[in-house]
Amino acid sequence: MGPTKAIVKGKGLYDARSGKLLHGGFSTSEELKDYAGRHYIVLPEADKTGRPWDLDGSPVYCLHGARYEALDDQPRHVGRCPDCGGMAIRMEELTVERDCIRCMKCGHESDARLQMMES
Repeated sequence: MGPTKAIVKGKGLYDARSGKLLHGGFSTSEELKDYAGRHYIVLPEADKTGRPWDLDGSPVYCLHGARYEALDDQPRHVGRCPDCGGMAIRMEELTVERDCIRCMKCGHESDARLQMMES
């Protein structure tokens, strides 16, 4: 069992599955992130502008630094765009040599294997 998956609504932190309020009254996003870090709570991934990632109507969470999953706890084959920080999805390619991902926000394409080696 992993951390509690949460979403942010206004100044409150809510359980993503049940909608139950976990904690409210945060004045800054830094306070909220600090609280989540101390209480085994994971927040949805967001791009550089703060807009949360959304895959098929569900928020996307990063667990253990490299594993991305949605609310159904199934792994998702996505990555972070190096340009805008948006969600990049693996492209289906006919050749085995290429493992390319494309950002859903800005359209940037990059090699997923190279990106994994850099991080």
